[in-house]
Amino acid sequence: MKNKHIPAPLPIQPGNLLSLDELRGPDRYRAECVCRAASQTVYLGEHAVLVRVLGRYKMFLDTRDRGFGAHVMLDGYWEMWLTQFIARLVAPGMHVADIGANFGYYALLLADLVGPDGRLLAVEPNPPVADTLKRTLELNGFASRSTIVAAAAGSGEGEGRLMVPAGEPKNATLVSKALPNDDAETVAVPIHSLDSLLRAFPRVDFLKIDAEGAEEDIIFGLSQVIERWRPRIVLEFNPGRCRDPQALLVRLRASYPVLRSLDYYAQVAPVSDQELLDPTNREDRLLYLDGVA
Repeated sequence: MKNKHIPAPLPIQPGNLLSLDELRGPDRYRAECVCRAASQTVYLGEHAVLVRVLGRYKMFLDTRDRGFGAHVMLDGYWEMWLTQFIARLVAPGMHVADIGANFGYYALLLADLVGPDGRLLAVEPNPPVADTLKRTLELNGFASRSTIVAAAAGSGEGEGRLMVPAGEPKNATLVSKALPNDDAETVAVPIHSLDSLLRAFPRVDFLKIDAEGAEEDIIFGLSQVIERWRPRIVLEFNPGRCRDPQALLVRLRASYPVLRSLDYYAQVAPVSDQELLDPTNREDRLLYLDGVA
């Protein structure tokens, strides 16, 4: 008897392109299969590779990046649940921001989704990673609709220290002082509030914020944008990385009374402060904030 839980084989060949409509669709399995079949990697020398991601884009990566780059080189995608959620949410003409853009995986997708009439702000504090992100957006023809800022987002204007773990640039984090760590590099980076960086935008529709513990300060520096536009936000939240996680949730609920948590099936459901502050669960969560909910 045929096992009904095993999906039927799919007619997928290398070179197939994944359309945005397919990416928005309900079939996560097919989207992942198409990405894997279309994935290609070309070594360019000096730790640089060119990779095909999401069956649609070309992306520069660093071979020393074990935590993110190695997986994207293998699979051709990253966090399909969040990828599909963003693809379903963002529409042509929107003005969006990717905070903690890393090498530009989500920035690429956002720039494509908003189209030529939209606008993207990509903020990445790690200087060589920000430079690679810039080259990736240019390569895919998205430079004219994108602004790349090589800085950290924070509560105001200043300078900070960014600690970059070896092989894990996506886990780079702001620290109060240089820490002795043979496996990490610490670099000085500028800090800007999102209120200042987004001041020239005629409106703000959506932000993805994933900044390895800096989210608390970023929200403080986003208060004017939130008050004026009530943009939709995907925000990484971990109470263990906050100075006062309860105060952060109170601040968020003042503008977004219903906080939702995004799950691994690209679905969102309301979540209570009690759940979010549960001391037995210190994993990162993705919160979805919707000003019209």
